[in-house]
Amino acid sequence: MAPLDPWAYAEHLHVSVFDFAALGLEHEVIRQLTETDASSWSALTLQENGAFAIVINPAHAKVRQRNDLAHELSHILLRHVPARVDVAPSKLLLLSDYSDEQEQEADWQAGALLVPRDGLVGLRSRQQSVADIAEHFGVSTTLCEWRLRMTGVDVQIRRSANG
Repeated sequence: MAPLDPWAYAEHLHVSVFDFAALGLEHEVIRQLTETDASSWSALTLQENGAFAIVINPAHAKVRQRNDLAHELSHILLRHVPARVDVAPSKLLLLSDYSDEQEQEADWQAGALLVPRDGLVGLRSRQQSVADIAEHFGVSTTLCEWRLRMTGVDVQIRRSANG
């Protein structure tokens, strides 16, 4: 099973993914967001006139960026409404502070998009390691291990082998 390219999926959904470098931010702001406070944010969803755009933290590893983009796309797909909405001076809506329940739903859907259960079953049936599966899907081993636990794939394969 081929891995999902979240950037291509965003394009399919007509969601723009802005290149952080192209935002035209001042050097001090860039340094603050990508060095000093790089761990304080992962991605940002913008909405204007019904159109969505996402900005991803370029300081994060590519596997993290893939998950962050899938997570933000999941908020859009699930039609989540943020608990707080900030409006920039340009009248651009900055969506933030989703409820814990909505964050969990977006986590689950992002995980399912990036590491689908059928793919896990196929690769684990061929005795692929967590690291190999994570590399195949372009995700972290932590996300891959979480998906294996949550889907019960290893338990299913063990029972099939013993049954």
